[in-house]
Amino acid sequence: MSPEARIKALCEAEPGSWLAFSEDESRVVAQGKTYDEAVEAADKAGEQNPVITRIPNDWSERVFRC
Repeated sequence: MSPEARIKALCEAEPGSWLAFSEDESRVVAQGKTYDEAVEAADKAGEQNPVITRIPNDWSERVFRC
């Protein structure tokens, strides 16, 4: 996944949710309202070792802006 594609995925994700990337971080495999939901959805998608990140409610004080 290119840096631009990663930023787009992060910006398009629901604020306050959890996003699961594949183990090699090449694609988004799941999203959940909670950490556990994201992990469970990633597991159902066949991803055993997802990289999980939380989407902030507000990007205003982050490194980049959406």
